[in-house]
Amino acid sequence: MRVAPLDQDADAGRKYLNERSLQIGHVLPLSEETFKEYFPEKNSFLLYSVRAVDALFTFRPGQEKWTPRADFRIVTDSPTALKEAVERIEDTAVAQERLVLRTRIFGYDRKRLQAFKALGYKIGASIPGAVSLDGKQFDLHYLYKELDDRYHPSIRRNYSRPGLYKIQEVDKAKNQRLKIRGYRKEDRPLLNKAASHLNVLRGIANGVFEGTVPWSPGSYEEWFDKRRVYPIVCEDESIGEPVGLLDLSRLDPDVMQHTMLLGMYVRAEYQGLGVGTLLMDAMKTLAKRLHLSRVMLTVFEGNTPAEKLYRKSGFVECGSVPGWLQEGYINETYMVLRLD
Repeated sequence: MRVAPLDQDADAGRKYLNERSLQIGHVLPLSEETFKEYFPEKNSFLLYSVRAVDALFTFRPGQEKWTPRADFRIVTDSPTALKEAVERIEDTAVAQERLVLRTRIFGYDRKRLQAFKALGYKIGASIPGAVSLDGKQFDLHYLYKELDDRYHPSIRRNYSRPGLYKIQEVDKAKNQRLKIRGYRKEDRPLLNKAASHLNVLRGIANGVFEGTVPWSPGSYEEWFDKRRVYPIVCEDESIGEPVGLLDLSRLDPDVMQHTMLLGMYVRAEYQGLGVGTLLMDAMKTLAKRLHLSRVMLTVFEGNTPAEKLYRKSGFVECGSVPGWLQEGYINETYMVLRLD
């Protein structure tokens, strides 16, 4: 079999994918823009058997706090091509010192699930009822494989230890008057500042140092304009500033339009004062207005305040996948809220 970069024949790759689009959760053919989101040319490849495309795959190395992990996606009907593509991906991961590989499989795709298990992949988390097809609900499975046994010597470096992001002592806000409202674009600079505090960075798993904004300039506003993200803000009326943000992000697959992903953070000096509870209550109203039946999230083990809030709000654990928090190796727990 021969591997070639996708940009050598992107049209062939798109045609191949559209004939197998259910493997990535789409029913209708993908637009060129959507195809590039799933398979960016610089990270995607075609696997040929003689002259015919036998597989399409992409490899996305993690960034910032997820640096030791990589995600991948493979579209193929052939067990042989699947094995070949996985081997290429794992070789790339080892060369880049990625310790964990992760992918996702939709519950209706049982043969692919079994094929990945035969290649040593484990189900870390299963989100019940997150996928819908032909009037039936299926689970969403996150599979992973740890590759550290392929490293000699071990690459678990000595800087991977607790304490890199120390929790700072912060004076709690006083005389606050909290209210929930919609998001405004002028909130962004204040929310960026809140998100860059070390106590917040370590919880939301983005950014590297205090002062690092956890998203590129303009990207959040673009998602907001395209209605890919639906934010809610908690404001302290006594200072006229937002002190917490919760958003629901739309997932791309056609078969997951009744499920959205939750993200939330609270300004450091307002943590533990009820901001999260107000935001979670408002989220349930928003979710019902968006006709959702599932809301899912991930949280790093050890983030006890967040875990407690999520359980109190009705979220239940669905499993975990090995993760990384720039303090060492730590599991990322998946949770889901059922609304139906």
